[in-house]
Amino acid sequence: MQEIERFFSNFFSGIINRFKYSAMDAADRKMRETIDEQVEQRRQKTKRKDEEER
Repeated sequence: MQEIERFFSNFFSGIINRFKYSAMDAADRKMRETIDEQVEQRRQKTKRKDEEER
C-alpha cells in the first residue's frame, strides 16, 4: 500500500514539476522577447534622432 502511495506521489509531483518548469520557461522566453523588442525600438528611435540632427 505504501509503495502504491509513493508511486503516485512521485508520479504526480513529476507531472506538476514538468508543468511548472514549462510555464517558467515560457514566461522567461516571453520576457526576453519583450526586452529585445524594447531595445530594438529604442535603437530605431536613436537612429532616427541621429539622422534628423545631421
